[in-house]
This record gives sequence, structure tokens and C-alpha cells, in this order.
Amino acid sequence: MALRLIKIIPPEGYDPKRKLFDEENVLDYWTEESREGKTTINLLADVELTESILKEIESAFSSSEKYRVILLPVSATIPSHDVDKEDEEDKKKQEGEKSQRVKRISREELYEDIKEVVDSSWVYLVLIALSCIVAANGLIRNSAAMVIGAMVIAPILGPNVGLSLATTLGDKALMKRSLRSIGQGFSLGMLLSVLMGLFITFDASVYEIDSRTTVSFADIALGLAAGVAGCLSFTRGISAAVIGVMVAVALLPPMVATGLLLGSGQFELAMGAAVLTLTYIICVNLAGVLTFFLQGIKPKSFQQRREGEELSRYAILIWVTLLMILAVIIFFQFT
Repeated sequence: MALRLIKIIPPEGYDPKRKLFDEENVLDYWTEESREGKTTINLLADVELTESILKEIESAFSSSEKYRVILLPVSATIPSHDVDKEDEEDKKKQEGEKSQRVKRISREELYEDIKEVVDSSWVYLVLIALSCIVAANGLIRNSAAMVIGAMVIAPILGPNVGLSLATTLGDKALMKRSLRSIGQGFSLGMLLSVLMGLFITFDASVYEIDSRTTVSFADIALGLAAGVAGCLSFTRGISAAVIGVMVAVALLPPMVATGLLLGSGQFELAMGAAVLTLTYIICVNLAGVLTFFLQGIKPKSFQQRREGEELSRYAILIWVTLLMILAVIIFFQFT
């Protein structure tokens, strides 16, 4: 069971008898007094209950802004907290529909995790450039190992998941950052790929390139699976490294293939690779929005929730429409 330590620094004049949270939702809690006279309340809780606890704390301090809540991951605790499976099942049965477990990390923790990987720094651009160069060499030399190596480098997962979360929450600032990061990354990747296509002679019939010039319904399934896996890796609080490779499998090689083929003047093949790239982009983002939406990730305030839900509906409608258009193109391509 993943645990989180919640440190609460209440405002001045806080009544220690005041109820801030449901004690049944925490494994342990204790208070600390600092030399400055400030009180710190420490809560040890299951990660799946942190969001409900944070809501209770925020509601309790809604009339004051002079408080601070810090959420920290817990690697281990001694004595360890082992949950008996039978006891856990009995507890879930008793809770029934009133269960507060959301089977994911809290919205606040998720937001901070994703905000960190929505990047537009020079390091992000350098990694994009390096991954495109390695991918181009792998495609030209028909080397699957080199293509996989490029996907390990590529930091493509973060901005796409960031766009999905921003759409779900109606967060325009995060959406702008994500779109800027995606735009810069894809623009740089396409530019480098086109330049390499202009100056490097290659055989477009090799498998690694030829396989990325046509689109099938299996590619839609791959894109959707990559999007769901990418978002779940964040919401479950697990490492996104392996999932990032899966997303890069979908996005990076066809994008680089498009640039190489455009640079070499093979426009018909480039069009097929471009359609494949667009298919993956649409599927990854559609799957991301749906995953966050179905997991109950919503904005805090009522007004933000209305804007977020409206934006999510529009985004889902747009992505589904584009996906249907691509599906029609794929259908006629094979008939």
C-alpha cells in the first residue's frame, strides 16, 4: 500500500480541538510544536484517501489563507502497515457506495507531477533533437534497436499528458504550456528530420520506414492504449519511464519518417507517415482526456468545474470527430 505524509501548518489562533479530518481515514496522526510557537499536524494516510482528506482540510480552513499543507511520499514506515485482505474486503463491503477511495493519487499531487514534465527548457529541446537524430539513423539503417533507443530518450509523454489534464481541468495556463511544449518539440523534430532527408540518401522500402507509411485500425488501438497507459502511470503514482517509451513508440518514429520522406521529395509516402502521426496524436490525447474524466479528476471550485467539464466535452467531441475522419480515410485506403 502506498502511503503519504500530510503536514498541516494551521493559521494562528487555531483551536487544537477543532476537527479537520475524519480520523478513520488516517493510519496515524500527531502534532509538533516549533520554537516559533507554530503547530504542525502530521497525518499518515493511504494515498487513495489523500484527496478526500485534503478536501476536508481545505473546507475547514476555507475562511483563512494563512495555512499550508505539504504532501510527501512515504517510502517505508516502521512498524510496517500490513492490511489483512479479509479485513480490507469487509471494510469495503461496509463502506459500499460511500467509499472514498479513488484508486489514484490526489488531484493536487497529480497536477504537480505533470507540471514538472511539461517542459520547454533547452534540455527538453536537446533531448528532442537527440532522439530525432537517433531515430532517423535507426529508420535509415533499418535498425529496430536504434529506434527503441531513440524512444527511451524522447520526452514526449509529459506534454501530451499535460494537455489531457489541462483539458480535463479547464486549466488554460497548463494548456498553453503543454501546447507550447508540444509545438516546439514537434517543430524541432520535423525540421531536423527534413534536413536529414535533404542531405542523406536512403532506401524508403526498408521495413522500419515502409511500415510507418500506412495506417490501419490496429494503429488506432495502439494510440489509444498508449494514451491510457501514459495517464494511468501518472494517476497511480508509478514510474512513467517505461510508459513514456510506449508513447514514444507511437509518436516519434512516424514523425521522423514524415520529415525524412518530405526532405527526400517522396511526398506520397510522407503523406502516409503524416496521417499515421496525426492518428497517434489524436488517439493519445483522446484516451488521456477520457481516462482522467472517468477517474473523477475534476477542478476544485464549482465555476472551474463547469468550465472544465465544458472544455472536456468540446475536446472529446473534436478528438472523436477527427478520429472518425481518420477512420474513414483508413477504411477507404484498404477498400
